[in-house]
Amino acid sequence: AASTLRSAGASLVNSIASHDEDAGRDQVQWAGFDKLECGGDVLRQVLLLAYRSGFQVWDVEQADDVRQIESRHDGAVSFIQLLKKPIASKRGEDRFVDARPLLALAGGGTSTGSANGHDANGPGFNGTNGTYHNSGSEKLPTIVRFYSLKDHGYVHSMKFRSAVYSIRCSPRVVAVSQATQIHCFDAATLELDYTLLTSPILSPISGYGPLGLGPRWIAYSGSPVPVPNTGRVSPQLLSLSPIVPPPGSNGSVVAYYAKESSKQLAAGIVTLGDVGYKKLSRYYSDMIPNGNGNIKQGNAGFKANGVTNGHTIDSEYAGTVIVRDIVSKAMIVQFRAHTSPISALCFDPSGTLLVTASIHGRNINVFRIMPSVDGSASEDGPNGAYVHLFKLQRGITNAV
Repeated sequence: AASTLRSAGASLVNSIASHDEDAGRDQVQWAGFDKLECGGDVLRQVLLLAYRSGFQVWDVEQADDVRQIESRHDGAVSFIQLLKKPIASKRGEDRFVDARPLLALAGGGTSTGSANGHDANGPGFNGTNGTYHNSGSEKLPTIVRFYSLKDHGYVHSMKFRSAVYSIRCSPRVVAVSQATQIHCFDAATLELDYTLLTSPILSPISGYGPLGLGPRWIAYSGSPVPVPNTGRVSPQLLSLSPIVPPPGSNGSVVAYYAKESSKQLAAGIVTLGDVGYKKLSRYYSDMIPNGNGNIKQGNAGFKANGVTNGHTIDSEYAGTVIVRDIVSKAMIVQFRAHTSPISALCFDPSGTLLVTASIHGRNINVFRIMPSVDGSASEDGPNGAYVHLFKLQRGITNAV
């Protein structure tokens, strides 16, 4: 059934591309399958297509009865995500209950219909009708619009200063990933809830990236969070995979406290922009103590393999994955899944199996994430455990 569905989707995309008179205008930018939540808890398999001129939604539940649900051509779209039916929020009732189901469209073109502006990064957006951020030869979007399949119009929009790499949706949050941070919006109100600082994205691919979102947990790539030695955390939660080198000694814990402090401080003053964050990071990294406990100028204890898109890359802990609880914000686990930077993360439908891949694409790892047995939650350290289940080897050459 799955192969038949994929064949039907591929045939549909090919037929659209081959029969369109203006292939340049309607070139497919992105395609993906998703589940459309209809009335009465009915789910329909749909194919989402993003074009240079707009987007389309096709019902492909029945391979022999493919039907078009929506088609709109009013601006370039880079990628699309369907929003899930939200769970009751502390912020209030579902603000868009009468407009659902909703699509999240990442793009940069003009749009018609009702739209509410929102700059997730604070003041300073250039104020045009939509711009793109250049990344090499690819233009990455800076605007996320929300489209009602019920009302056939736009109901909300978010404007960002820099490129949006991917969007992931769950019944609790809508996560928008940028180069070094993830913005988590309440799924019921689309108001900003919190922001997570991440490792820089090295190989940006529109619509994809190191962001995994499950029913309850969110996974992302970042620097390890220091865990205080309080004696309350069981050793099994701190055991590292054989592929992970042990953390450094002496002043490394202090160094990480300094780095995390600068990140948290920078997160509270995001209006300073990247320049402010870099200055804070440099200030703390220059105060890392050496093995004798003395303050040493420079980046002692900090290893970097270069600078990408203006962001320093920490090679010592590249490939580290952090899993947090969406609601409590508490850390569930953190571990080093690869020895090179993460390029992709994905939870299975149960939200307990996490698939990881690095920028080289040679190995795919599968981990089982488990919450703490006693159900306790600590703000300082891990609240769960992980097991490395599989290592799938694709080959020795690099791949995306």
